[in-house]
Amino acid sequence: MPPKPHTTKPEICTLNDTKVALIPGVKMQISLGKKVIIRIPGTKQSYRGKIVGYEPYDYVIANVRLPSRIRHELALGGEIILKYIHKGTVYGFKTTVHNAIVSPTSLLFFDYPSVIEKIELRRKERTHCNIDGTLHTSNATYDCFIVNVSETGCKISARAGSRDQLSKARVDDTLFVIMNLGSNGILKLPILIRNVHKDHGIITMGTMFLDIQKEEKEHINAYLARVQRHTR
Repeated sequence: MPPKPHTTKPEICTLNDTKVALIPGVKMQISLGKKVIIRIPGTKQSYRGKIVGYEPYDYVIANVRLPSRIRHELALGGEIILKYIHKGTVYGFKTTVHNAIVSPTSLLFFDYPSVIEKIELRRKERTHCNIDGTLHTSNATYDCFIVNVSETGCKISARAGSRDQLSKARVDDTLFVIMNLGSNGILKLPILIRNVHKDHGIITMGTMFLDIQKEEKEHINAYLARVQRHTR
């Protein structure tokens, strides 16, 4: 029999500029093919994957390509942090991995969560800028400009032909962006597309950061402070 669903009353807390609600894992809104972001606790690198199987209250299976060193470590057990989007809200949880295989494809097997964090990002005012960047899809890379940014997201402009993979980008797709903040460092962040506008080969996307860490927020805020000092 599956374990009894978690019935703890959800709690609300605040973390910087996010509001986090703790909800029972039984309320996890997930389906086959759902795109997810996976990160190893204590590291900054994130990996894209998708859900390919699950048994409610028992286990979940995700298809995700990982570096061989990390995959070998997880094959012996370990923890991951998984995040996904449902109806514009970020959900995430920490869970225990039970196996990681590469044949017939790259799969992670991990525990079904008992508690999930529902993360509602508060809208932050964006600052206009002109940051050099690079967009990464699953199999292509594009030069881009970040034309506004805050610690919760950014607007990106890039050129792509009608046959380019980027021209097929849709709302709720996930990409990676690399931003060159000059003396404030280079950041690589997973992003979720919230809106897309196409005009004569130029694609403009409003995006939100899907898995930004405290240190990365500090780099962005330091950059924004520097911009404001020089544009008043």
